[in-house]
Amino acid sequence: MRRFKAIILSWDFGITLLSVFATYLVLPEYINMNFALSFYNVAMTVLSIIFSLFFTAMAIIMSSSDNDFIEFLEEKNTFTELLWSFKFTLFVLFLSLILSIILYSGTSYWIETNHNETWLQDYKLLLLLQFCFLYGMIATWFSIMDTVKFSKYRSDFLKEQKTKKQKTEE
Repeated sequence: MRRFKAIILSWDFGITLLSVFATYLVLPEYINMNFALSFYNVAMTVLSIIFSLFFTAMAIIMSSSDNDFIEFLEEKNTFTELLWSFKFTLFVLFLSLILSIILYSGTSYWIETNHNETWLQDYKLLLLLQFCFLYGMIATWFSIMDTVKFSKYRSDFLKEQKTKKQKTEE
């Protein structure tokens, strides 16, 4: 429950909600399916790249930590929170990617099988993907900032280890 509250009260959630609300205000109730298809295609392409890069970065960060460093971070519960943040962001990116593939495929199929007519789609589908997409992108940004903090913690840890080693040698 604490983490759910933290998600709702976070900057990434707030910025995403405001952006989606702004889009809601300017969109008509029904949008041209060709326009929606373009948005779904861009989202699918970007999310495919970001998801794979983010997953790789997460794997590298998690595998580069030794036990002493993890214990150092766990003194303040930092490693657990960092790991949870990464897992949640990865889940949001994956969910957004799946949603974009489904919306792109469904819209593309509908346009291709009914190519002689102009079709409209309810704006709510586009807003749903916009929310997932933007939240995933902004959460990724904040996770990258967490990675920078992780590097700072690593630097602090190494300094502390070096100081301890020098004291024991004296």
